[in-house]
Amino acid sequence: MKKLVLGVTAPGSVILLEGQVDYFVSRGYDVFLMTQDDEVARNFCIDEGCQFLPLKIKRDISLFNDFYTLLQIVNYFASLKPDIVNVGTSKMGFLGIIAAYLTRVPYRIYTSRGLRFETEKGFKRFTLKLVLKIIGFMAHKVVCISEAIRERAEGLNLFPSSKTRVIGYGSSNGINLHKFHLSKEIVSKSRIIRDESGLNGAFVFGFVGRLNNRKGINELYHVFDRFSKRYRSKLILLGKIEHANLSDSSLIDKINAHPDILYLGFRSDIPLYMTCMDTFILPTWSEGFGTVFIQAAAMGVPVIGTRVSGVQNAVSENFNGFLTELKNQDDIYQKMERLYLDKELRQKFSQNGILWAQNFRQKVIWEGLFKIYNESR
Repeated sequence: MKKLVLGVTAPGSVILLEGQVDYFVSRGYDVFLMTQDDEVARNFCIDEGCQFLPLKIKRDISLFNDFYTLLQIVNYFASLKPDIVNVGTSKMGFLGIIAAYLTRVPYRIYTSRGLRFETEKGFKRFTLKLVLKIIGFMAHKVVCISEAIRERAEGLNLFPSSKTRVIGYGSSNGINLHKFHLSKEIVSKSRIIRDESGLNGAFVFGFVGRLNNRKGINELYHVFDRFSKRYRSKLILLGKIEHANLSDSSLIDKINAHPDILYLGFRSDIPLYMTCMDTFILPTWSEGFGTVFIQAAAMGVPVIGTRVSGVQNAVSENFNGFLTELKNQDDIYQKMERLYLDKELRQKFSQNGILWAQNFRQKVIWEGLFKIYNESR
């Protein structure tokens, strides 16, 4: 029985491994999960059948804490002697690969879910790029979750082309199409929500993501505020607020005071609320892979994204949605207007989106990883 260690920085990221752990357990692997000690992670391990390796790890750079975390991981690897280590997300990817290299883990894999340096400047940008180069040197394989990430990383000589892989059409863990599909039950419930929330008779735009600068929430607010003054429309916002990452400290007050914006916070029943949307919009600055765009597509919702790495591989432009130029509020407005005014185009994008989502079945990703795990080096 091969020992496989998977690692992510924050417990909330275990959703990126949902179903995947159970798949490898069923294939005869002895699977371990490393992340922050948290009830979410512990319950995940119980549900998926893996063993939990709790860590004291912080997302931000902290030399003392990071060194302590590295020692923890080295300890785990020296004791367990895993056959394969697959780590992802910035901090865990870096510390996990270093620890695996130091303890001579036979097969070291880094899953690149994004290029964090792209939205940084100066010394921090330089440092983050250097971290990726170190990872690229120490890892045996680098699984990029989109072609855009692979092309960008190889173009900057961060990862050797001989080591990089993209599975299928990309994505971190594929899409659970049993969860994201238009069932009669979910359609019926969405009608009730639209009625109770005062959405009937209005064109509904929807946003799912953390409310911070990088997700484009500032641009979206200003564009929608302008749009709603001309057209009868509503905007649903789903996700946690990150006050520390908002340049406009008054933005949340503006959102809460806006008569046509409905902020619902973090929700676990995303498919239900996506069914209430006429168009999904996320003017994000960067994504490793825009999984949420595929989720919306699977629910038959036309999408509007940004022409940036990760999103370009998640949206089939002019097939199931539009891409806008980064931070271009006029472009965002025009794409919103086109979908608002053109019902036939919305229906076309809706039908095409359901077809597009079929390319991202979870089993495609899992089987691709299984092949990589069994490749000879």
